[in-house]
Amino acid sequence: MKIRNCWFCSQPIYRLLLLALLLVSLIPVGFLMSHLYQAAWQNAWREINEKHRLLALNLANPIKIYIDDRRSMLGKLAQDIAKDQSHSQSIKKNMLEDAILFMDGFESIALVSRSGRTLLLAHENEKLEANDHRYQNDSCFVHSRNTQIWCLSNIKRGPVTKRPTIIMTQAIIDTDRPPDEVLVAELSIDLIEKLRENIKFGIKGHSAIVDKLGHVIAHPNPEWMRTMHDLSKLSVVQKMMHGETGVTQFYSPFVKEDMVAGYTSVPEIGWGVMVPQPLSEVANQVHRLMKSNTEWLLLGVSLALLAGLFLVRWITSPINRLADAAEDLLRTNFKTELPSLSDYAPKETHKLYRAINILIDGFRKAQQENTELNATLQQRVDDATAKLLESNARLERLALCDHLTTLPNRRQFESVLRNRLNRRQNDSEEICLMLIDIDHFKTINDCYGHAAGDLVIREIASLLNKAMRLGDLVARYGGDEFAAQLQCTRDICTTRAEQLRQEIENTLIEWNNAHITATVSIGMIYVDKLRDENIDMLLHRVDTAMYQAKKHGRNQVHLIELDPV
Repeated sequence: MKIRNCWFCSQPIYRLLLLALLLVSLIPVGFLMSHLYQAAWQNAWREINEKHRLLALNLANPIKIYIDDRRSMLGKLAQDIAKDQSHSQSIKKNMLEDAILFMDGFESIALVSRSGRTLLLAHENEKLEANDHRYQNDSCFVHSRNTQIWCLSNIKRGPVTKRPTIIMTQAIIDTDRPPDEVLVAELSIDLIEKLRENIKFGIKGHSAIVDKLGHVIAHPNPEWMRTMHDLSKLSVVQKMMHGETGVTQFYSPFVKEDMVAGYTSVPEIGWGVMVPQPLSEVANQVHRLMKSNTEWLLLGVSLALLAGLFLVRWITSPINRLADAAEDLLRTNFKTELPSLSDYAPKETHKLYRAINILIDGFRKAQQENTELNATLQQRVDDATAKLLESNARLERLALCDHLTTLPNRRQFESVLRNRLNRRQNDSEEICLMLIDIDHFKTINDCYGHAAGDLVIREIASLLNKAMRLGDLVARYGGDEFAAQLQCTRDICTTRAEQLRQEIENTLIEWNNAHITATVSIGMIYVDKLRDENIDMLLHRVDTAMYQAKKHGRNQVHLIELDPV
């Protein structure tokens, strides 16, 4: 019989068995490595979608709160100026300078006439001359003057500070006719940059904030902030400008790498917030995971090949002896005997079985290592998410509380009042509102210093808080003003207001071996059970009551009777 001339036919059996064992080992390892690589990338993308998008959303919320608070402050200043247009220019000037001093976030505030002439101007660092037309063509000024609606500009170079800033305008409205004056303020972007700096991860991971035209507001590149760099051509910025939220990839001209970023837009403002990270960092995480898995798999394959070599030698040794015995038979004319092999066949089978078990054990060990690595990665994601949620909750608490007195702030006070007014249609709840203003508070600051003024505010806040009952609410309304909601009848509310006034008047506040006596003027209104009032009207009337108490000599309670329903 003629044997075909092929490579396989010319090789000894132990080489063929070793080759077979090698193929049996590497083929499943290749499939497993492919599966592990895909699983590692899936885990990486899942982490990016969960972490980067959440970071962008959590950064957008405090930015929205910051702008809303500045809008409320500027609106309150406009209301104060509009209440009495008989104020002299010097009084209005003082009001602007006090606003710069006590309202965080404003770098300058200007009072501009309808024609665009700057009547008054206050700056945080120096006093500048007014009487110019620097705001005459400003789009936000024109918008508020013509529509009586507040306006927020894109990032631009401030006419006063000459630095990148945000222009906010508010018309001063006291009649139905168009406003004669408009407040124009330049907002500081330092706090926005501080919020952005808190978002850091990885090696080159960062965050950035752009306005609705795609110009840089806050960015790790200070030169881009100084020049208000235009990023509108980036695909991720275009998505933010369209109000979208999600995760995407783009090339960063700042990092000069392909980036993966979570992005969103700030509601109502239209700004964009993105949290990018180099795609190479994500790939490095995957590669480190794959390197560890590969090392364990190669170790398992090496052990399997060593065991296979032993088994091949054990299997082929009897066959070689049989071949030698066959040659001896031919040489001796079949006088020798063939060795008996019957006892070896089962043992070789068991050896092969144990070798396969060793290989399987190696794969299981590699799989266990992969599972432990995935669990560690998930724990890191859970820990990071928990920290983000805790930070978000802390920011929410800070947004609803006054930092000096720990009382609820104006935002929380108006929110609770609005809920109570909506609920009164069902439970007919009685509500009394009080607005409490410290008399001659500027004199206290001038005589004793602002630290003493802060102490007076804290002491009066403590007295007011102790006087509240279940269901009542007292808050710091702004500056040296407090507001309270009381669930009681008009007569009880009047009595409690008078008791509060007397208790404050009789309280001596110690400061540097001196005793400070403070009095308050209290404006009060009672909201009838059947009266359907909106919150703005109620706050306006209680504010009027407080000013009446001031007008009639201070240190008294003034009740405004609402017209019967």
